Order: sequence, then C-alpha cells, then structure tokens
Amino acid sequence: MKSLGYIAVPLCLLGAPTNFLNASGLDGASGRLFKPDLDSRSFEFLTETAYDPKTDIGQSRFTVHWAEDAEIVRVGELKDFSTVSGPIAANFRGIRAADAEALKSGEPFVARVATLFEGIDPPETEDNRNEMAGVFRPDPNRLRAGTIEVDGEPVAVSLRDRHWRIFYRKRLEPNKLTEGFWSVTVHGAEDASGRFVADRLEVESLPDPRLTDDPELPRVLVIGDSISMNYHDAAKEALEGIANYHRIEGNGFSVKHGVDNAELWLGNYFEPGFQWDVILFNHGLHDLKQTYDPETDSFGHYAVPINAYKAGLEKLIGILKQTGAELVWTTTTPIPNDNKSRYARRKGAARAFNDAAMEVMRQHPEILINDLYEVVDESPVFDDWREGTDVHFYREAERQLLGEAVADAVKKALSR
Repeated sequence: MKSLGYIAVPLCLLGAPTNFLNASGLDGASGRLFKPDLDSRSFEFLTETAYDPKTDIGQSRFTVHWAEDAEIVRVGELKDFSTVSGPIAANFRGIRAADAEALKSGEPFVARVATLFEGIDPPETEDNRNEMAGVFRPDPNRLRAGTIEVDGEPVAVSLRDRHWRIFYRKRLEPNKLTEGFWSVTVHGAEDASGRFVADRLEVESLPDPRLTDDPELPRVLVIGDSISMNYHDAAKEALEGIANYHRIEGNGFSVKHGVDNAELWLGNYFEPGFQWDVILFNHGLHDLKQTYDPETDSFGHYAVPINAYKAGLEKLIGILKQTGAELVWTTTTPIPNDNKSRYARRKGAARAFNDAAMEVMRQHPEILINDLYEVVDESPVFDDWREGTDVHFYREAERQLLGEAVADAVKKALSR
C-alpha cells in the first residue's frame, strides 16, 4: 500500500475563495472551521456549496473574518449538571402551567430545557409563564436539579424525567479557535471590500480523528446513501485492525448532492492525519426516483436524467481524484419490486443506472468496482428481501454480507 502522507493541494482545486460569489449570503450559514489566523482574525470556512446564478460556478469554501469586538460563543449540550460549578446564569423553559403556579408561590417546579450562560448575559425572558431566568446553583446530590434565585430567594428546580435537555453557551477567547476542531455558525455581513465579517460566531467542539484513529492504519471514507448506513457497522467491524473506517455525516442523496458537498465531506485531507487512503463512493437510489401517477398507473421522469447522472459522476470523480486516494465505485443495489409510493422506484432502474455508471468508470480504469448489485442479486440471503418493495436492508445477515463485501473491496484497494 502506498502512503499518501502530506498532500499539497493548490487552494484553487479546493474551492478556495474567489470573486465569483457575494459573501453576504453567508449570514447564518453553518459549516466547519479550518486554519484560524489570529493575526488577520480570519479562518477558512467549509459549508454547503453555493452557486453563482450567472456562471453556475460552485463554491463551498470561503474566508471568513471576525470583527475585533465579535462575540465568540462556544455552544454545546450536557448530560447533567454534574460538571457545572455554580452560581451560573441560567434560563429554564418548557414550564407547564401547574409548575408555573408553583414557581409563582416559591414552590419547587419542573422545566424541560435548561440553558446555562458562562461569561455572557442570558437573553431577557418574555413575560410568560413558560420561561424563567436567574442565577442557578446545581444540587451536588441530584444530577438534574438545583435552585434558581427568584426575587432574592432560592427556589428548587428540576428537569423532567423524559425529553429533558441541557444546553450551555460560554464565551470563548479567539486563541482557543487554534486548539481543537470546531463546527461554526457565522453571523455577520459583507463589508465594503467584499469580505464577510462576522460579529458573532457560535462554535461547537468536534472530536479529533487523530485521537480516535489508529495512526498506523490507513483511513477509509465511504460516500453513500442510507444503504451505506445499513452496512456501516458490519464493514467497520470487518476492517477492525486493518483500516480506520469513516462515512460521511448523513445521507449522500443524489449525485448532484455529492458534487455540491464533496469538499465538505472530504475536509482538510491535504493535512497530515486527515488524508484519505481509500474512498468508496456511490450515488444512484435517489437519482433513479420517479414520480408516479396512480390514475394512469405510470411512472414519470427520473429525479436525475441518466445523461445528467453520468455528467455528475464525471464531476465527482474529478473532485475525488484530487485527494490522491484509491477510488472504489460501489454499484447501486437493486430495486426488489416496483414501489409506487411518494418516493417511487421502478424495478430494473438500478440496472439501467449501473450500466450508465459503468460507461463512466470505463473512462477511469484505475477505479475499482465494488459490485454490491451482484452480491444482492445472486445471494439467497436476500430471498425474503426480494418479496418486498423496500430498498433498505434491515436483517443482520443481509447487513453482514454487504459489510463483508465492502471490507473486501477496501482490502483490495489497500493492496495496490
């Protein structure tokens, strides 16, 4: 297996900021924060791809600056109050009518949601019975209880037994942005020079993959839809001790979605410890969806026409090749029978889309093929599945077989 090590990729290939787009559209956008620079008060921001309506040029990476007096707030969620040292400003919401009456009388009350504020002032509460703000002191003997100061007097408060949540908001010094990994929501506007300048950043800590990955093993990324979720655990288990197995967050949906979000999924793969050695990718089940007219019992157009599907795959391959990883195309699994629901799919459509995909793959002979369509089509493990209309795989034996096939494809790619 070749070692990718540090991959130096020109910023122009990563969708680096250009003059194509108006940065004012970033207000309220969420994404990942990379390369914070304290001297210039800026960072690289990777978010959902936006398009210039005039040129249709896509961009997902921007330079965001923050104002000198910008409010930087770390947000997150707690399991209980055990890590909280009071007193601390807090807001309690979701107070039912009976508890509101108890609160009014200085009696213990129950709320559903608590938000704690450290180093920042809580927002003023509206004059209603469902919300209360004040100084909170946690109870050291109870994980989700404490007292809140009301008119100078402590009143006992606890969270509901079910569906409770505890949020926190803490002021963060800018230098902390250089430590760890962050997702961020930016709030601000474009200045006169065309830069996006944030007056508020809401950041949330992300796990460091270099602390959870085995540094001696290669890194694998899976780009796919809910089928890749079905076999995720089985494939990861089969590759234990062989590779660090990752998949994208959420659903890969159609090939258009893949092209739009590939850079976001790939992350800063050009830095040591974040490179991808193998990337498995698939789009198809969302592209081949069709409308269905029950009156005429007829299917309409595909969600993504086959020619557009092929063009999208070609674009996606171009993006993935920039990583230097071994690429593995995973064929789209079959449609067991016609599904005439809201998300209609027709039996045989997967074969048509796989044939189209293979036309593209033949132009890139270095890409390996992981034929999950054949695995499902030929194995008796899927006999019961073939009787239905659901494209997903819920039985353990089905997931296990697919996961093993994916693991075999990864091993083959690593042996090159």
